[in-house]
Amino acid sequence: MTFYADIMDRIPVRELNQNTSAVLARVQRGESLEVTVSGTAVARLVPITTTQSLLDRLVAEGRATAPSMSGPFPLPPVLGDPAIDTGAEISAMREEERW
Repeated sequence: MTFYADIMDRIPVRELNQNTSAVLARVQRGESLEVTVSGTAVARLVPITTTQSLLDRLVAEGRATAPSMSGPFPLPPVLGDPAIDTGAEISAMREEERW
């Protein structure tokens, strides 16, 4: 969580108590703040974003990359002969090993 500490402003609890409206206005504008008591961080005030999806938020923070294509993922290539029952072949090989 040190990522947040690098980008957040810190405010002492005294400032929060004395200027609550101004502090909340900063948060409402999209700013994230860390509240401290005696220099120790005790809380974070972050804006509530209901319109932004989790992926959009992570992309904006640089913690994820948006997908480059849409739609269903392509299936992996089929390996081997689809006419051969692999399970039956393995069972036959095991039977031969036992004798």
